Amino acid sequence: MLEGLIEGKIVHFVMPNGQHRPAIVVKVWDWFTGCCNLQVFIDGTNDDKNSSPGVVWKSAVLFDNAQKKVNTWHWVEQTTSSKV
Repeated sequence: MLEGLIEGKIVHFVMPNGQHRPAIVVKVWDWFTGCCNLQVFIDGTNDDKNSSPGVVWKSAVLFDNAQKKVNTWHWVEQTTSSKV
């Protein structure tokens, strides 16, 4: 079981171009594999020219914290960067 996985949790979704975008978990289908529905906050039409700017619905997204494959989600990475 994935500890900390609940509806409302902010995670990262891997876009088709490999970039990561924040997403909110809206429904958990499987607490053990992490399969869930997400609302992904995209960078407007820079990320998806066919979608409304802002949010994209992704259904039955699988968890992949190790390889971070395209169209999967993972925990938000901790950064040590001091960029402002």
